[in-house]
Amino acid sequence: MWPAYILHSRPYQENKLLLQLLLPEQGRISAVVRRRSGKQHRALQPFQPYLLSLGGRSALKTVLQLEEQAAAYPYRGRVLYSALYLNELLCRLWPADLGSDSLFADYQQSLVALAQSCSDGMLEQALRQFEFALLAELGQLPALELDAAAQPVQAEQYYQFAAEQGLVLSPQGWRGAALLAIAAGDWQQPDALRVAKQLSRQLLAPLLGDKPLTSRALFQQLSSGPA
Repeated sequence: MWPAYILHSRPYQENKLLLQLLLPEQGRISAVVRRRSGKQHRALQPFQPYLLSLGGRSALKTVLQLEEQAAAYPYRGRVLYSALYLNELLCRLWPADLGSDSLFADYQQSLVALAQSCSDGMLEQALRQFEFALLAELGQLPALELDAAAQPVQAEQYYQFAAEQGLVLSPQGWRGAALLAIAAGDWQQPDALRVAKQLSRQLLAPLLGDKPLTSRALFQQLSSGPA
């Protein structure tokens, strides 16, 4: 039995669901499960921990057994849309069947952080931490302590990110102090969250392509949202 989270589900054939699952070590996988009936007829939910067993030798697995481990997080409003944003990032960016030693734990920690967030600042921090963890796992996160010339980032200098280079000096860029704070996980530093959001958007854009994120559209319905 493997611990797992459901990232996405949709109807499949007459009485089945096609699931996108996140598992430790195995990463994101596709699997088919029969719809529940009778006493078992409850919606399979995201943001809920499960234990499951899988069968099949093809890329599309079959869920043989599935047990709920705890109730789903009761997210609402911006917190719910933030959690949906995490799921959408994983479905869009993490290659199917690519294993990861830390991605599952990063995701679990982010769900807890979202559940505990009681301010926009805490919500933003949870999102940025997951974005940077995902980018690091994808090998797309530049070193924030060093510039493109492998020189230490200076707190009083200003930098911008240049594709295929890294951080370069720029009078219109971000303060080095904010970049160093992000690298150290110091979210109390002034401008750290603002710079982190701008940097993550720039790093994620080429990976996401032109297709808009559904979760960001949901945020727009609530005016400006953290994601």
